[in-house]
Amino acid sequence: MKTLRVVPLGGLGEVGMNCLALETDEDLLVIDCGITFPEDNYGVDLLHPDFSYLLERAEKVRGVFLTHGHEDHIGALPFLLSRLNVPVWGPAHALKLALRRVRDRVGDERALKVDFRPVLPRQRYSIGSFQVEPVRVSHSIIEATALFVQTPAGSVLHSGDFKFDPCPPDGEPTDEERLLELGAAGVDLLLSDSTNVDNRSPAGSESGVADTLEELICGARERVVVGLFSSNVQRLISLGQIAKKAGRRIALLGRSLRTHVDTAHDLGHLAWNLEHRLSSEELATCPRNNTLVLAGGTQAEAGSALSRLAEAAHPVLQLDPGDRVILSSRVIPGNDRRVSRMLSDLLRLNVDLHSHLTDRDVHTSGHANWLELRHMIELVRPRCFIPVHGARHHLHNHARLAQECGVPQVLVIENGQVAGLREGSLERQGRVHSGRIFIDLGSEPLSGEVLRQRAVLGQRGIAELHVVLDNDGRLRTSPLLSTWGVATLDEDGAKLELTRETEKLLQSQSKIWLRRGRDMADELEKFLGWRFERLIGRRPHISVRISRV
Repeated sequence: MKTLRVVPLGGLGEVGMNCLALETDEDLLVIDCGITFPEDNYGVDLLHPDFSYLLERAEKVRGVFLTHGHEDHIGALPFLLSRLNVPVWGPAHALKLALRRVRDRVGDERALKVDFRPVLPRQRYSIGSFQVEPVRVSHSIIEATALFVQTPAGSVLHSGDFKFDPCPPDGEPTDEERLLELGAAGVDLLLSDSTNVDNRSPAGSESGVADTLEELICGARERVVVGLFSSNVQRLISLGQIAKKAGRRIALLGRSLRTHVDTAHDLGHLAWNLEHRLSSEELATCPRNNTLVLAGGTQAEAGSALSRLAEAAHPVLQLDPGDRVILSSRVIPGNDRRVSRMLSDLLRLNVDLHSHLTDRDVHTSGHANWLELRHMIELVRPRCFIPVHGARHHLHNHARLAQECGVPQVLVIENGQVAGLREGSLERQGRVHSGRIFIDLGSEPLSGEVLRQRAVLGQRGIAELHVVLDNDGRLRTSPLLSTWGVATLDEDGAKLELTRETEKLLQSQSKIWLRRGRDMADELEKFLGWRFERLIGRRPHISVRISRV
């Protein structure tokens, strides 16, 4: 009996950046290839998994299979495909979004050479020694799927991101019938999304959110602005229907939002036509009570549509007192302060503000809660279980749930930790190299040393000393000391005092340093470091430049 290696390269032990490899001796299949975003602002645009493990086994990699089109599942594809020429399978919607990402990265000509292969639920696809069947699941994005994978070492069901919404706006609920059939036939290993395991509240539905939004939009007398996650096509479908009922035309603010609307429209998932859409020019003249503005930037991202509206700095639209603003979203952990500031800015504009805090049903998660996760386990009845997609506490709590449900073998692993499936049994198989690659705003990878330097500069500030000497080591002019972000040293008096001290030191010591063969830049850096610590209690990043004339 062969062994299947389950190798997580991203998404286990963290939220986002989902990427997992299923590997036999002959073949390797990658499930999802996502990104995550930085917690600190050091000029980093995004992070993607370290693909070293895949590149070292390039001859075995048979392709990538996407579960759906969210960025944390498709966003890293351009970076992988620039190093590895393999086919990509996935739902048409996910592939269309992925093609846009690849085009943005490598251009149209190279993007058209990528081998994208659309798939349909309940169809089998042969990929090396793997047989893969997508299974429709409901999620906040359309065309989301779980993956049933038959391997030489047993059968695996990867849940993808899912929930059990009985009546989603796209009319495609989770295919419980097929999940039950697969469970009855026997599933050796279930890999299940853990993101929302801590939520034991009743599961909300998109139809319930639509009812709340309809009440708020139809009851408004002035302009309505709805902030939402750009990829939530389920909600976009509902908002289109509500706009028609309320007699309002729709305007879109935000590039990502326009991309998702256009993609969904091209695939026939949105019934909006041009007469329902407002251009930027029309938005300025359309009566406020006939306008429904959809805006991205619910996490108060710098430069986003909602942030600029809140700051009264949007080039297309200025909010007026009495406009109704609805945040149909949640606050992603870590963004709390930023979103709170945006809410305060909106209130200062005297708008009628609604959010999850004031109207609980204005948003619901696209991820299964505790009860739904239990239902998935009961449908599938796996022999073995590995929780995926979540921080360590999510994985831990999901594993406990599986044990409570009577799953015989449960194993928690994180990125780089390998699990082996053999004859219906799980075992740990050590570690492999994994990690994160930081991509800066110029789309280039950043080394660990560059990131460390940026962190130091951000935390301590910069001091630069420029000294001009003649060939005998004598000062030709007074030293020039410049500082950026150094507390109190931005004051001219303190800076002048330190410059004079440095000049006196050079006049007395420069020839001695030269005679003894000491590095003058190093001596000056030591002196300045000592003086900065005496003056302000910390040492900034110090750079010394010496010019000779």
